[in-house]
Amino acid sequence: MPIRYFLPFILMLALAGCGATRTTAPDVRYYTLEYESPAFTGTQAKAVIVLNRFGVAPEFNTGKIVYRDLSFGRQEYAYHQWRATPQALVADYLRRDMQQSGLFLAVNRAGSSVSATHQLEGMIEEWLEVDAEEHWLATAGLTVTLLDLRARAISDQVLFQRTYRESEPAAKKNPGSVVEAMSRVMRRLSERVIADVHTAVK
Repeated sequence: MPIRYFLPFILMLALAGCGATRTTAPDVRYYTLEYESPAFTGTQAKAVIVLNRFGVAPEFNTGKIVYRDLSFGRQEYAYHQWRATPQALVADYLRRDMQQSGLFLAVNRAGSSVSATHQLEGMIEEWLEVDAEEHWLATAGLTVTLLDLRARAISDQVLFQRTYRESEPAAKKNPGSVVEAMSRVMRRLSERVIADVHTAVK
């Protein structure tokens, strides 16, 4: 029988084989921070704080989890990502913690109709996983600037500008454990920033 009669069957078998070996891409895992707001004691300051939109260093301006596995090296996970960018996460959780602290009359986002007495600006300097031989670290750095909006002179507006940095070892060497450690890092950063802001505006 001529070979041309077998060609359709050969083609069908080849296509069936390709379909059988087709693989699907892994699902992307999305993460966010989870921790209880720090507890504070102290008198409420007569201050209304507005959190301006936070900035971020260019190398961390991504929703992907960034990690350092060697000196000068920065990599990103393809299938492990934050639900929001670092600057959005930090600003939102800091605002939440400041509201729940009870230390201020109000704490609002930029664009609020409530007039503010003070403004808090922030810059995310670090937000990454650092891989070491003994363990992986969650590391974050944040610079904040507190302004008194009631002051007329520029020199009197800036109450302070400070940089905070925290690191926490992950329980295991995987992205999920790093996210858990980053939640503890963010809680400590938030606690330090809130305490300093409260002291400055009292």
